[in-house]
Amino acid sequence: MRRLAPLLVLAVLAAGCGEKRHHQTEAERVKMVNEFGQAMVNFGEATKGSGPADETVMEQLTNQYIALTRKYADDLESAQVRQRLTDALPQVQPWCLPCGVTLLRERARY
Repeated sequence: MRRLAPLLVLAVLAAGCGEKRHHQTEAERVKMVNEFGQAMVNFGEATKGSGPADETVMEQLTNQYIALTRKYADDLESAQVRQRLTDALPQVQPWCLPCGVTLLRERARY
């Protein structure tokens, strides 16, 4: 019995290692779309006005946007993730060049 116990533990652990892709529900998809929309609104609010946008705020918003794309990367195809990151570039890069570089680096991951 003592010899079989480690094998039993390994068998149980191996059984849980199969790929279990999460299928996004309609409510989850709507939530995702709303979160991406709110992120774009936040970029717009940070850049409106006659003066330059605060680079610190832009860096924070860029990092939040990247975190959002990573959060939903499993639900999106790589091409969709790259497209979302590309779409954010015109909102960010004119105001914060390092933020644009950060988005391009993140896009290269996908």
